[in-house]
Amino acid sequence: MKLDFLLITATDLEQEPVRTRMEISGTDHPIARPWRLGTLCGKSVLLIEGGVGQVNTAAALTLALTRHDPAVILQFGVGGAYVRSGLGAGDLAVATEECYGDTGVLTPKGWMDLEGMGFPIIPARTGRTGAQGQAGQAGQAGQAGQTPRKPLYNRIPLDARRTEHIRRCLEAGLESRSSYQVAFGPFVTVQQCSGIQAVGDTLAARYGGVCENMEGAAAAHIAEANGIPFVEIRGISNRVVDRDLSQWDLPLAIRRCQQAVELIVESGVC
Repeated sequence: MKLDFLLITATDLEQEPVRTRMEISGTDHPIARPWRLGTLCGKSVLLIEGGVGQVNTAAALTLALTRHDPAVILQFGVGGAYVRSGLGAGDLAVATEECYGDTGVLTPKGWMDLEGMGFPIIPARTGRTGAQGQAGQAGQAGQAGQTPRKPLYNRIPLDARRTEHIRRCLEAGLESRSSYQVAFGPFVTVQQCSGIQAVGDTLAARYGGVCENMEGAAAAHIAEANGIPFVEIRGISNRVVDRDLSQWDLPLAIRRCQQAVELIVESGVC
């Protein structure tokens, strides 16, 4: 089924306000967690609760793409901001690329990424350019020969044109911007969240990252492999310092993020 947006979060909590504003036409539970089909802001959407972590996300998204054909995949939820980003609880972050933060090998000489190991996460090939935002160009190129694509290792670039559209959309549509920031930059996806500032600082320096999460790189990977544009936005629930839940604000992060999601959907990033 053709859709304007496939919306995916890790948890029910991260999507609740958006869900309550949807006009839901159907519900499914293909892999335990619910999927909801309907409209949001006049756009056709599938809202998926994918589950926490990369495996859950990849499995849910892969199955969804066997049944639906979205123009854009939008991942949203909460994330932890690296100290160097200057972001804090209640701020927003939009991804310019997704990075597999800890996929590699730790050696006596230091950490080595997949490129150093010689194992691309997506090998060199020809075809649609997908999440890098040139699917239309690739379609045209396909009539006269496929477009070569470089191998991807730990970094997956996101759709630059649509990310810039989101920037303009948020700048024009969000209210009370003086009370919080919107930052753009690399997101870092990890298997193990950084509850120690020194670990977070290392990952931030490794990738120039603004925040970390547990699902985004997997979603970006599946989108890229299937030639579908992918964008991601996170509300910041906490700074990545030595873990202190008293400094977190999940409700604020969720509320701000989902206000932004509605603006993005309404603007028609497709």
